[in-house]
Amino acid sequence: MHVTNWRLAAAGCLLFGLSSAANAAILVNDRWVDGTDSDPASPIYSEMGVDADSDTDLEAAWFQGGGGTLDPTGGGGPLAGSVSTGSSSWTTYFTPEASPVTLANTGDSLRVTWTFTPRTVNAGNTSQDFRLAVVDSPAATRLAANGAPGSGTYSGYSMFMNMGPTLGNSNPFQLREHDGNGALLSGSGDWLALANGVATGATGYGSDTQYTYVMTLTRNASSGLDIVSTMSGGNVGGAGTATVGFTDTTPSFTFDTFALRPSSASGTAAQFDTSLFRVEFTSVPEPATLGLCGLATLAALAVARRRQ
Repeated sequence: MHVTNWRLAAAGCLLFGLSSAANAAILVNDRWVDGTDSDPASPIYSEMGVDADSDTDLEAAWFQGGGGTLDPTGGGGPLAGSVSTGSSSWTTYFTPEASPVTLANTGDSLRVTWTFTPRTVNAGNTSQDFRLAVVDSPAATRLAANGAPGSGTYSGYSMFMNMGPTLGNSNPFQLREHDGNGALLSGSGDWLALANGVATGATGYGSDTQYTYVMTLTRNASSGLDIVSTMSGGNVGGAGTATVGFTDTTPSFTFDTFALRPSSASGTAAQFDTSLFRVEFTSVPEPATLGLCGLATLAALAVARRRQ
């Protein structure tokens, strides 16, 4: 084999390996262009990366429970959620029940992005009334109409947060893991604390300021899960970013639900205007896919190189 040929072949194998190393898919990317938040209806729940109604969004249906309201404000959004004196429950399923995201291989990751603007943020409090979760919901708790999810065998992770101009709780940005049985977000006792990312007294949230929350879940080489939870925008955390990370050695790997629960306007804000909800799944093929290049081919390349 001529030296140029084996080098080209090796480069081709390398390029193939790089191009096939990961497959990224956007499952949901919703800005409420069509002015609705109820489609696709149960039992589909999510367009799962296919714009079935050709409205340029990849949608997932939302369900409102508790107090307040949840409705898009015309074509192009935002999805406006109002909060009253009691708790509001806003839930969406980013996959059908039979097709959850499963992080099966090392490097597989799920990334959930929520961009929102709070209106009339409270003057300050010491609660953890600002809550969200990324979990796998048991089939029996899946909503088919507006309401709040019931108790069940949930698995996954949440953020219990404080919202105010100054963060007043002793754990104002706390990552938690569900204990496996109980309420979704209404019961703090159903969640085990993992880590806190911001100190009390740090700068919190401002009214009419846009924030972006991102949770990234990545399966690592030790069959654990690396969790990174970040809020950015305004001067949150004192520098415009609040982050908490944790490696779970006994993790959940399957997810299909995103849930929000502002527990009251006095503990969070009077309204949350969501301008973007996105879910991305990146899968990494098994190492065996290298076989398309061929171990024998690689061996032959090595022999050819020695002969030059």
